[in-house]
Amino acid sequence: MSKKYFQHILNIAALTAILFASSCNETSSTISNDPRMGIAGKIFPSAIDISEMEISRSISLQGYSGSPRIDEVKGPDGLLGYWVESKVVSRSGPFRIRVLLDPQLFVKQAKVISYPGKRGREVCSPVFTRQFNGKGPKDPLQLGKDIDAISGATISSRVMTEGVLNAIKLIRCIKENNPQRKSVKP
Repeated sequence: MSKKYFQHILNIAALTAILFASSCNETSSTISNDPRMGIAGKIFPSAIDISEMEISRSISLQGYSGSPRIDEVKGPDGLLGYWVESKVVSRSGPFRIRVLLDPQLFVKQAKVISYPGKRGREVCSPVFTRQFNGKGPKDPLQLGKDIDAISGATISSRVMTEGVLNAIKLIRCIKENNPQRKSVKP
């Protein structure tokens, strides 16, 4: 075999390896086209999928307001946590919150994702929202006791706290009433 022929074979092998690797990358980028994957990936680094959960009619009628949307965040080995978005209402009007929970229902992140007014906007501050991190189903989440209110945003602080508590309660209720829950396919 000539040296030129051997080099040609190596080039073909290298090109094949590059094409295979890029096709793998295209597959993973297709999965991550959901803009929420970037957010979820910061909290759950091995996240590869987010899928909406079905909520049975009996659970949705149990007094949970705010039109919550609940998604499961999954990794290669299964469930990593939950993504809950809902609306809460303060004096300034309704605002949307997002709560990311681990499978044991401990808060990984709580965040205000839209806020309508100028008054009470301090509730969007990470200084306030980080207080929820690590809180779980057995924590009372009481404003003034284990969550400090923001001066000038007391009502918004209260409804944000209630929203986080309701997210935990809602997922717990779903898990207790429907242990064989299924994800909605996109």
